[in-house]
Amino acid sequence: MSTQSIRSADGTKIAYDVTGQGPALMLLHGAGKTRKDWHAVGYVERLRTDFTVIAVDIRGSGESGLSDNCADYTISAIHQDLEAVADACRVSHFAIWGYSLGGHIARYAGSTSDRVTAMAVIGIPFGRAVDEQFDQFIDRFAEKYANPRSTAPPGKVPSKKNSVIKAQMPALLACFQAMRSWPRVEPQDVRCPTLLLVGTKDTSAMGWVQSNGPTLRGTAVSAEVIEGMNHQQEFSQIDRVYPIVSAFLKSPR
Repeated sequence: MSTQSIRSADGTKIAYDVTGQGPALMLLHGAGKTRKDWHAVGYVERLRTDFTVIAVDIRGSGESGLSDNCADYTISAIHQDLEAVADACRVSHFAIWGYSLGGHIARYAGSTSDRVTAMAVIGIPFGRAVDEQFDQFIDRFAEKYANPRSTAPPGKVPSKKNSVIKAQMPALLACFQAMRSWPRVEPQDVRCPTLLLVGTKDTSAMGWVQSNGPTLRGTAVSAEVIEGMNHQQEFSQIDRVYPIVSAFLKSPR
């Protein structure tokens, strides 16, 4: 994996890597993760035979630029990051696969840009980016960050991974708080074929599907439900998730 980077419109460094050949597919990770997770779980290795896979570190994560200022995480700024990466890769159109935070970003891209050909969004509801359940999580997260307690035994040195995550906490919190002002995106706003994949144990996304499933008729969005899967497993259980998403992404448009 060879890291590349560009400067977005506001000067923020955005890191990414490119693997494989075929139609362009951009991968957007979840909160607290980085583009390297797509490699570690095995998605990139499977996708590379059919797609030019562009794995991106969302601003505030991984090797991309960090900021603790909420104003730096507007959805328009993040969209400009994706456009800049696509331009650097010399692709005029691309599909997006976004998990969790990456799914929220993907759905905005798919509702505003004609460059997005298809989307797979994993483990998120439509509507507001911050629903009631997520809003409460942000409050708890902010309180925990303001009053941190070390869980490491006395004398034990924190792992490198934990140190990196701790360093990114201010950026993650700023991003979460900024998401409260991101505009709503409903299924009827989406411009391209979209797969919404959720597990039955993902209470937030599954609750939305149960309440709003009928509203998907006549839109570009179709829902796929996987029995017994929670939010973390929507990413980690590659053998259950990959066949569904890859079949969708490879289907004729």
